[in-house]
Amino acid sequence: MKLSEINPNKLDNTLIKKLFFDVKNEDYDYADYMIIYGCHIKELLDERMNHALSIIKNKNIDKIVLTGGVGVNGNFNESEYMYNVLLKNGIDKNMIIIENKSTTTEENNINILNMLDLNSINKRTNIVLVTQKVHMFRLKLHWKNIIKNPNIHFYYDSIDESIISYNNCINDPMLQLEVKKQVEKTINFIKEGKYSDYDID
Repeated sequence: MKLSEINPNKLDNTLIKKLFFDVKNEDYDYADYMIIYGCHIKELLDERMNHALSIIKNKNIDKIVLTGGVGVNGNFNESEYMYNVLLKNGIDKNMIIIENKSTTTEENNINILNMLDLNSINKRTNIVLVTQKVHMFRLKLHWKNIIKNPNIHFYYDSIDESIISYNNCINDPMLQLEVKKQVEKTINFIKEGKYSDYDID
């Protein structure tokens, strides 16, 4: 079955796990860029920042990219919030690159793509993406559609313990509704050509 053929009203636990929670973290020692994705919910953003700080302490990270402005449902600038968290934790400001105009995941990626000129890089470049597992689903699909450079290698370093963990998503009616919305949005983006369709079986 194609992703676009899913009925969002008939999501079962197996499908939720396959779509949102099967992204495996890969081992890596070095990344040219770490991208930390903003979020208008501070509890989730704090999870991302705590995870990112742990990575920075244990891996060799060259540059940290903060992405996110004031989201559609937000009331604060996400990149500025993350920037202040990093500074308070002793991170050198010269390591930090800020993209603070985007309001959606897709704008995040496109603005970073253009800011770093990723499709023109002529040497292997490692990029680690930091967010919750449930968010990584859309990130992978969108990057696959816009990156045309084989020199770019993504590592997925998602958060294992989260407010939006698998167990919470299948047991909390509000989170189940949010998962449904994410699937609906993804299917619409496939129809619009923003994402590529794929077989989920």
